[in-house]
Amino acid sequence: LIESRVSTFNHVLQLSTCLDLLYAETVDDDVEENDTVTPFIYEDNDDESDDEGSDISMEVDGVEDGHEPLVYNDISD
Repeated sequence: LIESRVSTFNHVLQLSTCLDLLYAETVDDDVEENDTVTPFIYEDNDDESDDEGSDISMEVDGVEDGHEPLVYNDISD
């Protein structure tokens, strides 16, 4: 199963890139035709330390009216 996913990865990446470029062209229809379309490139930053990333991703803004939301732990159907 893993070998089949790895063997198709390059094709999927190429398809995804092509679709991103096509989508960027359709979204930017109001731009002049001489302008070039610059796609967004997302990079996976898992190589950095997990401590810094987890602190940032776990931050949650509190409710402004002073009341904290209720947390339900034991919900059953």
